[in-house]
Amino acid sequence: MAASSALPIALSEAWSIDKAELIADTPSSLVFRVWRSGSTNIVKSLKPAGHGELPGLDFLEWRQGLGAVRLIDRIGHSSLLEDAGAGTLREHLDRWGDEDATDVVLRLLGKLHAPSGRTVPEALVPLDRHFKSLFLLAETSGSSELGTVARWAAHIARGLLSVQLGQRPLHGDLHHENIVQDASGEWRAIDPQGLYGDPVYDVANVFGNPLGNERLVLDRLRIMRLTERFAVHFGCSGRKVLSYAAVHAMLSVAWMLEDGASLAGDARLAERLAFARIARSLVVEHFVD
Repeated sequence: MAASSALPIALSEAWSIDKAELIADTPSSLVFRVWRSGSTNIVKSLKPAGHGELPGLDFLEWRQGLGAVRLIDRIGHSSLLEDAGAGTLREHLDRWGDEDATDVVLRLLGKLHAPSGRTVPEALVPLDRHFKSLFLLAETSGSSELGTVARWAAHIARGLLSVQLGQRPLHGDLHHENIVQDASGEWRAIDPQGLYGDPVYDVANVFGNPLGNERLVLDRLRIMRLTERFAVHFGCSGRKVLSYAAVHAMLSVAWMLEDGASLAGDARLAERLAFARIARSLVVEHFVD
């Protein structure tokens, strides 16, 4: 392990860590599996580029292990977390299919959105601020097809923001890689963004995942099926569910363009834009109400 990617001695001492293994090195963080008195935990240390994830730690502290991985302790920008396991919902989908994976999401939502007697953290990010990159893209993308879809999504987003119901703390980045299972079969969410707003937004990213599975993500029947199941869960219209999914897809496009991705050369960006186009056609043509 490179010295720059080693777990700091101060953390090892503070948390009585016997051994640490680097399991992920991303632009935003270093993630370690650590051993303490014979059991394992996770340590996540945020890099400067990952400081925007701090509201997610507040969300975990607020949730106290219900539906999400438990936050045990925090020191600076590093957190000691429950080891929620290594099996992902993506692997579960590959083995058991999309319907079964959706069942897992719905059961988990019941826990993630359950009431709490704890005070809501002040640092959670409201959806209007979360959508700011989409609004900027809509203003700057000109008369291209990208601009047309971005402006439509921004218009839809403003409408959704004006009538948010049941606002509460949100995970904000729920998808098939961020839902993990331990050896006992318990599913938990990891890596929340820590948002605050309409709970329907928490399923928006499910539509665009698993990443890279274009056949599934762009399947209109699958989009309709997810829309209907989530609408029943939330007791809202399918139009609302799919509108949030379309808005999130274009928000992802905006983020990727900000990070330097190219419309001509990024398959993931192209997939997100293609999904947004399909979702827009379904919403506009009233296919899901």
